[in-house]
Amino acid sequence: MGSPFVGVAPTAPRYGEHRFRSRGDCVIAGDSIREYARAIGAADPIHCDERAAAARGFDALVAPPTFATTVWMQAEERILEALVPGFHSGRVVHADRTLEIARPLLAGDRIGCEVDFESFRHYRDYDVVSVTTSLRDHDDQVVTTGSSTLLVHTPPAACAPLAAARAPHGLEPVPPRRCLRTARRGRIAPALPRPVVDLGPLAVGSDLPGDTVTIADDVVRHAGAVDVNAAGAVPGMLTLGLISGYLGRWLGDPTALTKLRVQYAPKMHYLPVAPDAPAPIRFGGQVGWLSSRRRMVTVVVDALSKGRKLFGYATAEARLG
Repeated sequence: MGSPFVGVAPTAPRYGEHRFRSRGDCVIAGDSIREYARAIGAADPIHCDERAAAARGFDALVAPPTFATTVWMQAEERILEALVPGFHSGRVVHADRTLEIARPLLAGDRIGCEVDFESFRHYRDYDVVSVTTSLRDHDDQVVTTGSSTLLVHTPPAACAPLAAARAPHGLEPVPPRRCLRTARRGRIAPALPRPVVDLGPLAVGSDLPGDTVTIADDVVRHAGAVDVNAAGAVPGMLTLGLISGYLGRWLGDPTALTKLRVQYAPKMHYLPVAPDAPAPIRFGGQVGWLSSRRRMVTVVVDALSKGRKLFGYATAEARLG
């Protein structure tokens, strides 16, 4: 899908409030949805077949739950490159990310992006930064919200204060102490189908079924919606998507997912995938919380690759109907 929203100047002030929103919207492409679904193993036909999506009550192809990260994390990274001296993704040594899903993205959606640089703290050789990114549809309704807390190794030369900088190209600032863009009155988003989930009897502590996904180099390179670095490594953006693919297969309806939260294990922000050494990932987990009245479930997910955990923890919430 590319990077339609954010073109950030090389430097920007690193102190005070920093809120930006895109000057233009991006149209979600059906081909990008198909490519992303293939990359994360999301096999539900609503991601690739308009007739299957229509049979479930949707007007267009339905994006996998984590498709929003193809926008969110690119916008976040470019903002951090502008606001945090010396930042690049290779300097991130710890990450805690949360994705909250208000509704699934559909092909043809026009999406705008809002970024809130919430806090910055410097400790010796590290910066701790918190960023929240919201994606809104053409009716100004929040579709997804992503938040990140990152521990970033700071190069010694980057510790000096910065001078004032130009406003980021492609974004407009949101004035301090003012809420981000509010919904237009008189426009009500159409109701979307509720998820259809039948898991049979569930109980707290129940094991999730095991599932192995093997990521090959050609699959990753084919996924135009997903970035891969020069060393052939799968970024955390994709591993987050793989969790949603696994849970979508278990639930039987990927639109049931409402929230994902992960903390990456040390040195596992990128998973190496060589042409002659595909990376198998073994998924499993347990039911952590269940409400029959609210028809909600929370699960804890495990992900192992080559004997190493991908995440310090990973949890997800889903609606059961």
